Amino acid sequence: MTARQALRLGGDRAGALAARVTGALRDLTLRPLSPYSAAAMRIGLAGLYVLHLLRELPHASRLWGPDSPFTPALFAETLAARGQDGAFAWWYQLLSTDSSLVFYGWYAVALLVSALYALGWHTRAMAPLFVFVVVAFYLRGTMANSGWALLSLLFANYLVLVASGRHWSLDARRRAKRGDIPSRYVVWGEETEELRRRAVTVLHNAGLGVIALQVMVIYTSAAMYKIRGASWRDGTALYYSMMSDDFSTFPELSAWIASHGTFAAVMAYVTVFSQVLFAALVFNRRLKYVILVVMLSTHIGIGVFMALPLFSAITVVGDLVFLPTSFWLAAAGLVRVWRQPGENSAPPSSETEAQAGAVPGQRVQV
Repeated sequence: MTARQALRLGGDRAGALAARVTGALRDLTLRPLSPYSAAAMRIGLAGLYVLHLLRELPHASRLWGPDSPFTPALFAETLAARGQDGAFAWWYQLLSTDSSLVFYGWYAVALLVSALYALGWHTRAMAPLFVFVVVAFYLRGTMANSGWALLSLLFANYLVLVASGRHWSLDARRRAKRGDIPSRYVVWGEETEELRRRAVTVLHNAGLGVIALQVMVIYTSAAMYKIRGASWRDGTALYYSMMSDDFSTFPELSAWIASHGTFAAVMAYVTVFSQVLFAALVFNRRLKYVILVVMLSTHIGIGVFMALPLFSAITVVGDLVFLPTSFWLAAAGLVRVWRQPGENSAPPSSETEAQAGAVPGQRVQV
């Protein structure tokens, strides 16, 4: 090969790479990624928060309200010590009151906002209001927060950027009835509307990217901490977990698992390796679903055997970000087949895929 041929070959490859990069950047402004996953995360997160508030309703006053040992005065001192007594102090102290009427009034507002967000009613407005609620409860319960509370706070903030009301929402149902383009946008001109669409798409894709990064950081950091522990390296970590009275839903079943040392050791190693390799395998088309199933099994085991259902559920919600639109369309097809077994269900049409955001350049109403 001559020098001229080598330069020409290198130039062709560089041009092809530049074209791929340009196409990918163009898609990020035109094609919203995983709109169904965004809707599922919205429903999962807000639905879990509704269940959380309802479950803790009998104990709410002692956890966050007037009967809490973390009194309003002590809470105010804590905020001042942390430097959080500035302009937003009124927000952080919404639940810090000696009045049961005021506290349960805000509690009812929190339930309503969470329910409306899960249903997708005016999703763009409900998303920041939901963050408003989650932050207030998180700071008020700062002395008793868990991993569930932290992840719900993080995901709630990230979902503000995401257009999660395009599917499985009251907003989507309302748009389907009145048409694709609301008349209020026409007055601003077609170019302004196109700019708005692209900006929303960029923010949507960025929000999903941050959520995916957060999930990978969680798994990788968890694996690094496990590797440092001797019990995870010698395979006895699950044994001690199962024998702990503080994390035991079914003591007899936990004791049975702990009695099978080889099985417990294998599960310990599977847990560590799946978390270490998660970031590398989840973007592989063939191994994506394998690693997600392994992680789902791990979360179910934690929720059932260690009495941490909310933590397990919120991590499953985070994993949904890695499911592509094709998965949800295929799942919808299976549901149609199951509901109507006597009819032949046709595969999703190109129109359906376009509405799901699968065609680059296709406009999708926000």
